[in-house]
Amino acid sequence: MKKLLLVISILTAFSAVSLAKGDYGTPGEFLNWGAGARSLGMGKAFTGLADDASAVYYNPAGLAQQNPYQLSLMHVILYEDTMYDFAAATVPFSGVGTFGLAYVRLGSSNFDGRSEIWEPTGSFEISNQAILLSYARDIYGPLSAGISLKVIMESVFDKSGAGYGADFGLMFVPSEYVSFGLSVINLLPPAVKLDAATETFPMAIKFGIAGKFLGERIIPVIDVEKELSNKGLKFKFGLEVYPLNDLAIRVGMDETEITFGAGYRFLKNYKIDYSLSSQELSQQLGLLGMTHRISFTFMFGGFDVNVNAEPKIFSPVGTRKNTTLTIYASTKYPITEWELNIINEDDDVVRSYSGDENPPASIIWDGKDDRGLPVSDGEYKCVMKVTDKNGKVIESGSENVKISSALPLQPGTIELEE
Repeated sequence: MKKLLLVISILTAFSAVSLAKGDYGTPGEFLNWGAGARSLGMGKAFTGLADDASAVYYNPAGLAQQNPYQLSLMHVILYEDTMYDFAAATVPFSGVGTFGLAYVRLGSSNFDGRSEIWEPTGSFEISNQAILLSYARDIYGPLSAGISLKVIMESVFDKSGAGYGADFGLMFVPSEYVSFGLSVINLLPPAVKLDAATETFPMAIKFGIAGKFLGERIIPVIDVEKELSNKGLKFKFGLEVYPLNDLAIRVGMDETEITFGAGYRFLKNYKIDYSLSSQELSQQLGLLGMTHRISFTFMFGGFDVNVNAEPKIFSPVGTRKNTTLTIYASTKYPITEWELNIINEDDDVVRSYSGDENPPASIIWDGKDDRGLPVSDGEYKCVMKVTDKNGKVIESGSENVKISSALPLQPGTIELEE
């Protein structure tokens, strides 16, 4: 009986981690649990960032800014035979936009069934599921919009029901340092009927801001949420820091919990994320302990802009007098202009190439600046920027090259002329 009461309480809250007063029993509460260990490690403050596959869940407009194909999976073991699952996939299409598909499930099993005269009837389970189909595209420049259509399915013992709804989102990215997101959850509210009772999901509005500093190595985020009912505002805060290029450390907080997390990207296309939280379901049930969430993401193909230099070390006075900068620029929408900048260690642009429409496949840099004078020895960054027909600017990562006029004569180094 104690187990039965515990699990029913958890499923009534439909988050297993929610403490916000008045949330227990809210229709569709299982969709407030979160999606992806990365965002969960940031306190679920993801409306203004929404830059991975979980955008299907948080803000569909965020899909418009994503270029690779993505597949993300998360499985969480909760309490008393209760489990939570999330899976999402995103696919960008040239000239069309980005589509996303997600699946969410919260379920609990091994309930002891009883007849009207309290005779055993076998075990049963309770489950809540959602399927979301999303689409997003750039509207103009920094503004994008997206929509998610969703099917909700609930099952309790021998009763089941389904409902249909829709979410809407906007994303505004005015610069490389900040982005804003707005998401209307249940703009078309699902209504699910179990037996004689019908539950209508409440509408909620979420607004989020994400900062991006030091080349997106420090990302603070904040969300504000208001359900269109008598409930107050909810605030969520998060921070993501990259001490190394492929390693992220995270911390977050919302009205229910404080979270910590980490993420690591490996083999270029793979990423694993982890978050940890502790929550108290209620004073009556006491502390339920720690929850560990792990998600895995695979990224491949799609659209990208990058530059590759070969050789990466050269000298205008040596045998290798220049470097070839190979350019790859594949975008969802046609390119209207491009710019390739070569930047010194003081962050000054020493050489710039530009043009209209598609860039060339490669550019040869001879180690000279825009005035035709040789630049000094040192490290240089090559950064490619393209602008598409919607006015959206897409920037590559930096490719480092080095000019050295005094290298030792070793295999693979530069032989200097006398």
